[in-house]
Amino acid sequence: MLYWVRSLKGSWIARVFSVLLMFVFIAWGASSALPLMTGGTNSVAHIGGQAVNITAVQAEYQTELNQAKLPSAPDANTRQQIAQSALATVLRQQALALEEQALGVTAPDAAVRARIYAIPAFLTNGTFDQAKFNTVLQQNNLSPDRFLALETDNVKAEQVVPAVIAGVAPPTELSNQIFSFISQARTADMVTVPIASQPAPALPSDAVLQRYWKNHPAQYTAPEYRTVKIVVLSPQVLAASEPVSDAELQTLYAQASAQQSVPATRSVQVITSNSPAKAAKLAKLWQSGADWTAMQAAAQKAGATAVALDHAQQNQIPSTALAQAVFAATPGTVTGPVPGDLGSYVFEVTDAQAAGAPSFASLAPALKAQIQLQKAQLQVAKDVDNVQDALAGQTPLDQLPGNLDLAAVQGTLDVNGNTTDGNKAPIPGGDKVREAVIKAIFAGHQGDPAQLITGPDGSYFAFTIDNITKPAVRPYDQVKAQVAADWVKDAQSHAAEAKAADLLAAVNGGKNFDQVAQAAGFTVTKSAPQTRNAGPNGITSQLEQILFSLKLGQATMQQTPDGFLVAVLSNIDQPKPSDDPALLGQIQQSLTKSLQNDVAESFLAGLEARDKVSVDSKLLAQIYQ
Repeated sequence: MLYWVRSLKGSWIARVFSVLLMFVFIAWGASSALPLMTGGTNSVAHIGGQAVNITAVQAEYQTELNQAKLPSAPDANTRQQIAQSALATVLRQQALALEEQALGVTAPDAAVRARIYAIPAFLTNGTFDQAKFNTVLQQNNLSPDRFLALETDNVKAEQVVPAVIAGVAPPTELSNQIFSFISQARTADMVTVPIASQPAPALPSDAVLQRYWKNHPAQYTAPEYRTVKIVVLSPQVLAASEPVSDAELQTLYAQASAQQSVPATRSVQVITSNSPAKAAKLAKLWQSGADWTAMQAAAQKAGATAVALDHAQQNQIPSTALAQAVFAATPGTVTGPVPGDLGSYVFEVTDAQAAGAPSFASLAPALKAQIQLQKAQLQVAKDVDNVQDALAGQTPLDQLPGNLDLAAVQGTLDVNGNTTDGNKAPIPGGDKVREAVIKAIFAGHQGDPAQLITGPDGSYFAFTIDNITKPAVRPYDQVKAQVAADWVKDAQSHAAEAKAADLLAAVNGGKNFDQVAQAAGFTVTKSAPQTRNAGPNGITSQLEQILFSLKLGQATMQQTPDGFLVAVLSNIDQPKPSDDPALLGQIQQSLTKSLQNDVAESFLAGLEARDKVSVDSKLLAQIYQ
């Protein structure tokens, strides 16, 4: 065999084989090096021919995970959703960056610096605070370079996206239709037929009452009761007795006040016009003494929009130019016109709140409770092992040592936590602890040994079940008086329902409601006007919904806790948009914002579709797995 191989060494077959083997090794090496040269191993996606580095998605994923403030560690499905959201955010940022590059959009350093120096979270007494800047970034897991890059992107985006959505406005007919829908007011004439006012019938024979008792067993069945002993070890129970010194309060206040600095806010009334000349006229009218209601009407007549912002932070005002002007303005003075990206602004600041920390007096009660709870939690942690040792030694609950900080109670209760007399059983701890204890008791068995169970809010509890009384129908002789009262009430309810039904049939049959009601001995009352956007006014939400489905003059009937209500739709008031310019302005403002958001979303989605997005699902999974 070896001789045959050696004989082929100088042949053309060997030479061809050697060349092929060389190409195989070259291809193998190139395929391994190619991802390193192109960044493929770190590219979680591609858009517009450019790679999306996984580190950018990881950073956004961590940011969104922190902002979610989940009560517990997220499961795999939640982590996957957050990762996909982070990828979508980064893809949109990159798609927008590609468009900005194509348009030649830049972000001057001075503009980025001015934007960062104006963020309220970084200011102390109106001046940029480097230490606060570093602290806020650290709290949000952002490096200065990462934050600078984000703000640079924001400056560029503000030159593109506002230009796309600037001309977006709702059609007048759409605004008017929504105005008509939510401003329409309906009024009803009503008659109440009380159950208690119906004549009480004579009591029937004992046989009839016994039949009623047999036909309504649920009304006379006693629930299952369990007689138990309970001990609770809870920080919430111990906290109230924990002492707190002034020094401890002052130390915690110093920490809390640094973290709870209240940002500066402004309440402002703003008129926006696409015409600088019209904006100047509106400013002159306003400065002459016109009030806000008059200015809203004047703005509508001039084709401008009027909106009021309450307690807005500087970064919550949609236009940077407007925000800077508002926070620089003197309250109570009409300012403008101020040019901006959405038009010319005229405004008046109606309220100004400076930035600062909450007072010690406002925080002291909560800080004291926080310190007490922390001390109680430490005490509970010390007691747990001793309580477990005592229970392991089969010590009865009512004989446990008194130095274990336990709250103990014994008695009889049902599954709702009520005693035999219907009162709430006094289980120590908060509502969550109470619910956990009751649930465990009714899942346990008589004779089970006491075990220390971990409860909510850092609590522990144990119990024993001494006796179980099964549900049973109470004997007729014990509940005879209740049966008689229930029978009478049912008879009165039937009588009230019959009278209300007669009124309903008469009105829907074409008779006059006032006349029919007066003949039956009832007084007609009128409801307050009901609108769709204000909620029920003096009536139930169910009746309000029904009123907006009725025709004028049509009646409806509804059972109430005390009787039956007959209501007739008596009036429909339909205001015109010119009757309430403030409401119309709010509708237009809301529609404009909604439509602008839709257009912006469509614009960004269009960029992604144009630039062809591809995602490496396996690499993306490494972020959240």
